Amino acid sequence: MLNHVPIGIGHPYRYEPDQRIPIYPISGQAWKVRARSDELTKKVFLYVRGELKSEIYELNLLGNARSDDHGPYGQTAKYIGADTHLADAAARSGEYPGELQWEIDLPILLNFEEITYWFESDSKERTTPYSFSALAWAPDENGFLEVTSGFDVNVQCSDIEILRDSTGRIFSLRASLPLTVNDHVVGFGERFNSIDQRGEFVDAVVYEEYKGQGHRTYLPAPFGMVIGSNYGFYVKTSTPTRFDVGVSKSDRLIIEIDIAPGQSECEIKIYGGDYVSILKQYISEFELPKAPPNWIYSIWGSSNEWNTQARVEEEIALSLAHGIDLGVIVLEAWSDESTFAVFRDAVFTPTDGSIGLHSTQITYPRDGAWPNPQKMIDDIHAQGSKCILWQIPVIKDQGEPGSQIRAIWNYAIENNLVIKDSSDQPYRVPGFWFRDGLLPDLTDSKVRKWWGDLHKYLLTEMCIDGFKTDGGEHAWGSDLRYLDGALGIEKNNLFPVAYAQTFHELISSTQSEAITFSRAGFAGSSSYPTFWAGDEDSTWDAYRASIRAGITASASGIFFWGWDIAGFSGDLPSTDLYLRASAMATFCPIMQFHSEFNHHQIPSNDRTPWNIAEQNGSPEVISIFRSFASLRKRLIPYLSVEGKKAIETGRPLMAGLFFDYFDDEEIWKAPYQYMLGTSLLIAPVIQPHTTGMEVYLPEGTWVNLWSDEEFTGKQWIHVDTPVDEIPVFVAIAKSAEMKRVLF
Repeated sequence: MLNHVPIGIGHPYRYEPDQRIPIYPISGQAWKVRARSDELTKKVFLYVRGELKSEIYELNLLGNARSDDHGPYGQTAKYIGADTHLADAAARSGEYPGELQWEIDLPILLNFEEITYWFESDSKERTTPYSFSALAWAPDENGFLEVTSGFDVNVQCSDIEILRDSTGRIFSLRASLPLTVNDHVVGFGERFNSIDQRGEFVDAVVYEEYKGQGHRTYLPAPFGMVIGSNYGFYVKTSTPTRFDVGVSKSDRLIIEIDIAPGQSECEIKIYGGDYVSILKQYISEFELPKAPPNWIYSIWGSSNEWNTQARVEEEIALSLAHGIDLGVIVLEAWSDESTFAVFRDAVFTPTDGSIGLHSTQITYPRDGAWPNPQKMIDDIHAQGSKCILWQIPVIKDQGEPGSQIRAIWNYAIENNLVIKDSSDQPYRVPGFWFRDGLLPDLTDSKVRKWWGDLHKYLLTEMCIDGFKTDGGEHAWGSDLRYLDGALGIEKNNLFPVAYAQTFHELISSTQSEAITFSRAGFAGSSSYPTFWAGDEDSTWDAYRASIRAGITASASGIFFWGWDIAGFSGDLPSTDLYLRASAMATFCPIMQFHSEFNHHQIPSNDRTPWNIAEQNGSPEVISIFRSFASLRKRLIPYLSVEGKKAIETGRPLMAGLFFDYFDDEEIWKAPYQYMLGTSLLIAPVIQPHTTGMEVYLPEGTWVNLWSDEEFTGKQWIHVDTPVDEIPVFVAIAKSAEMKRVLF
């Protein structure tokens, strides 16, 4: 066996052991090729035929074949986690057991040099020939890039170049924007690594990094704001983009944009004004969201261990017994995990895959996991709570003959409803999660309608309140084929946007008040609230990363955002971490706890306050969490008003201090502080065993929410931090009103 796939499998952050690096070699830069073989192969040779000469090289044996993790500009991000079902699958991804990896570095190429190469083993096995033309950078003489600016903007885009081949096809474009020495750069979607991206390499590629995201993100956006120089920019494209934010040149923000075949132009929009105005201009490029219902601001509870009706009812009873009202119950492990539209163990006659079911067609065995889900949902509603069901945009597998999933699988293929690969065959998910599943092309309106209709009865008949739209990151590869003829390079980033859009269109068609709760997204996702930050371990580092994610997501138009309190995976959080995280979440747009599936091992890994109290031997967790829950309930009217205001004005509900105090350099020393709405300054406790901390109060007069002590701004103050409090300061003009509301 001798294998070489020049473009790899489309993984955005990984080189395979049998691909070309880079996929499109550039003149004047190093390049290499790799091959895979079986373990009987002793030597592999590379034959290269160029314009000037031909060469034969013997490849170097690197050892057992496996993918290697990399990122743009060599940045990496790997999770460190417990032995969970997802951790185990992720650890195995990229392995090629029983195979060897070969590699060789090759001489620098000339401009547009034509190369043909192939491999041959010592057993005379030979690959097909592969050909390419070396690319070269050249000035953008024909004005491929269009830069549009507002009337009040005086920012010049310069250093514009295109990367092309000998035929004139453009592969990439790069340009730069100015940076001054005091500028800070924020945005780029939800970012875990930092709030200020000055001095960082950042890209805009939708990707599921399972924990420890680093520079990778589920929800990127090619949008940023330069705080100091008073401008914002939006690279108006769905193709992958990369940003060198003052690294290579300290006074330049260098943008590199992938260009799709046949693309005739590219646009960068530059916005001026204050930063609220800049953000409003950006989100106005898309449909503005409708204000979500007030119940999103109540407490959300879930666990992947809650996978039976009895367990859900038990946990709800425990919440009531402890005086902690759960306003939203999210059922993740509810479905048969094939159709994602029917409760597990349900009995029904499958349809032909073209239409969804009705409740009257389904029965539920009394000894099944969900003997009466309708009663459970009705009971949840009767106590004033809501019920949301988990989703995944994948046709998981072919299923058994005669099954509903087999009918859906066959219908999707026979009616051309799925994304295709470069061979015009149905694309099969290559990642570790739902591997080999199909992806319905939800960027197509008729496919969205079909997919929505498969789930319609859940809204119209069972009256569930929304969908947790998880896992929108499965589209890999620039050569994928979408139904309208567009390639993956153009649409992969848009897939999660279309996924949320699918359910919003369904919700709108049923005139429901339901919502989506998404993890992945891109530019345009602001139209489809709400969101959460994805998978994290229960560590202090992950907690700080989640706060950074919330502030940056908000600064990119994702206003209705939350995270899993104290993380959802790994060892249980300490009492200290859990209570500090709960305090922060109380003053966050969405407050929710959640935990990963743990095979029902004892003790439980649920992140409920009652389980944390029991497992940690910390009974005080219950009373402290209950006080935060009570405070949260009283905050809902304020959050509702401020959430609507965010949509109207563009000022985020969870706003980094740079929105209001951009000319105060001191705020960058307090990156975890933020404004919740226009009145509350929040300073989360981010270190363990903290009895007191320094808080920065910007310009104005501020009142300590807990002590009523008044302070003049533009100073650092020391604040005591008992575990049942979080430093919160109220703008003095609103202090009396907030005290009445909250106490």
